[in-house]
Amino acid sequence: MSKPTYKYPDFVTNVDLKSENGKRYWLNLEIDKNKSDGITVILKNPSRADKIISDKTVFNVSNYIYRNREKYSEFKNVGNITILNLMPNYLTDSNGLKEFKETIIDQDNIRTLNEYCGKNKNVIIAWGNHPSGLYYEYEKLKEETKKILTENKNQVFYVDKMTVAGNPKHGQVWGYENELKKVTEL
Repeated sequence: MSKPTYKYPDFVTNVDLKSENGKRYWLNLEIDKNKSDGITVILKNPSRADKIISDKTVFNVSNYIYRNREKYSEFKNVGNITILNLMPNYLTDSNGLKEFKETIIDQDNIRTLNEYCGKNKNVIIAWGNHPSGLYYEYEKLKEETKKILTENKNQVFYVDKMTVAGNPKHGQVWGYENELKKVTEL
């Protein structure tokens, strides 16, 4: 059975991205051209979202932020959402990422994380648990990302809860009523 195709929500007025060679480095969604703040969301890896179609996770994350603009002051002036990933490889089933084990730690992606965390003060981490066969690499990427967030003095948030393994709840499974929480220690 094929996965459903997601369109971007109507409130998304512009989509821009950098993708090449089966990887997406960043995805930017304009949600209100009259608002100046940006917010960054760091996920695990891209599924399908590109300039034309969204995917379940990007759809869910953008709706969560848009619908909760009145509830959370961090969202009140958000005009654009930047989606980044620990691993830039396009793959819907993250358990297949182990095929890229030798190149999964992508220096261009690490530079992208640093660049966008430098631009946007508020960052939501939402990468979920590690994909099978990549525990060591995932831990290394998480540590590198936490270092970037610390160096950039970002305000870091997660939604609802951390997993038993200590990872932030994945953006695909956020509920609109789930609470935005501040990370006190990276």
